[in-house]
Amino acid sequence: MISVSFKSFSQTDTKVLLTEPVARLVVKDLVTFDGLKLQYDLTLRRVQTLEEKTLTLQEVINNLQLQLDNRSSVIEQKNAQIENYESISEDLKKALKRERATKKLYKIGSAIGVSALLLNMLK
Repeated sequence: MISVSFKSFSQTDTKVLLTEPVARLVVKDLVTFDGLKLQYDLTLRRVQTLEEKTLTLQEVINNLQLQLDNRSSVIEQKNAQIENYESISEDLKKALKRERATKKLYKIGSAIGVSALLLNMLK
């Protein structure tokens, strides 16, 4: 027989007598409990670590999404600028053609005027 004493909330000791097979089972259960408690604590720490990693990864994903959104906005602005420049370029080409045509008309008109002036002088 094995004698086990417990101190509870009262000031007196409580003694329980256990037979050897029962005492062995109690000790075995206590050892198993200690091992399970350690395993449980480790599992809790792993879960906390994984939750922290998950939060960190979510922050990284959100940051990358924000970067993608910003880059898409920049690309849209650049495309709008390119369209604007192409429109301005076409307008300038048309204005240049008009200016060349006007200049050509002035040259022809000047040549005709000079010719008419020379003809009038020769007469």
